[in-house]
Amino acid sequence: MTVAEATVAFETLATGFAFCEAPRVADDGTVYFSDLTGGGYHAWDPDSSLRTVLADRLWIGGAVLDASGAIVLGGKGGLAMVNPASGDVRTLLDAIAGQPTVAVNDIEADAHGRLFGGTIDFEAIFGGGAPAPGLFFRLDAAGEVVVLRDDVVASNGIGFSPDGAWLYHSESTIGVWRWKMGDDGLPFGQELMVEVADCDGLAVDCEGGVWIACWESAELRRYRPDGTLDRRMKLPFASVTSLAFGGPDLTELFVTTAGHGTSRTGGLIRLNPGVAGLPVHKSRL
Repeated sequence: MTVAEATVAFETLATGFAFCEAPRVADDGTVYFSDLTGGGYHAWDPDSSLRTVLADRLWIGGAVLDASGAIVLGGKGGLAMVNPASGDVRTLLDAIAGQPTVAVNDIEADAHGRLFGGTIDFEAIFGGGAPAPGLFFRLDAAGEVVVLRDDVVASNGIGFSPDGAWLYHSESTIGVWRWKMGDDGLPFGQELMVEVADCDGLAVDCEGGVWIACWESAELRRYRPDGTLDRRMKLPFASVTSLAFGGPDLTELFVTTAGHGTSRTGGLIRLNPGVAGLPVHKSRL
């Protein structure tokens, strides 16, 4: 089935960044996002002002709001936790199985506050070398890490179905995998739901639709739970990197974009997706 590209109106909230990523929407409407290569974690406030929450931290590809009020960030060296009010930051995870972590990319919390994430070899990727395989893992409040895969090419977006029965995981160069969630909170039975070579960030809506940010084609795609392509939205940017639902009743979609090379044309936009998002969980770390 051929699905036509839809024309979509959007509002630009922030621009002038190199490579925006890791959008998260707080309960008060604040939208957080990173500049993965330019550095830092930033905030767009509902009064349309911009501020920097944490300067300089590189490679933040994922973030999760914690029940404590802090924000868990991926990035260079692993996972960190930042207080958005004070900017105080502490390391949460910098090694797995005794091996230093180069970087953690996208992360997501489950209904019990445990954290799923993926490591990524950004040193090689940005240095022009062959990246080492990454890990897909789960971290709990006790600090225990369970490695689910050790052969991930480029770990990206993570999400859960509305009933919590399925976990979705975007692996760039391949596509989106889905895992059945076990009673022990660990996924099993990995299967490829859809092939999308340039899949990046991922979000799930209240109807179970899986939204994917597509890096190279600079579009958003919505897939039904059975893997059928339902909608395509082409955007006029060099790259589209990630997305998060927010706004009144989760009816708005916040999308991060990136420029190419040294171009600082990345930013944050807001659009109406035509369907409400699924509330995401907070970590309890």
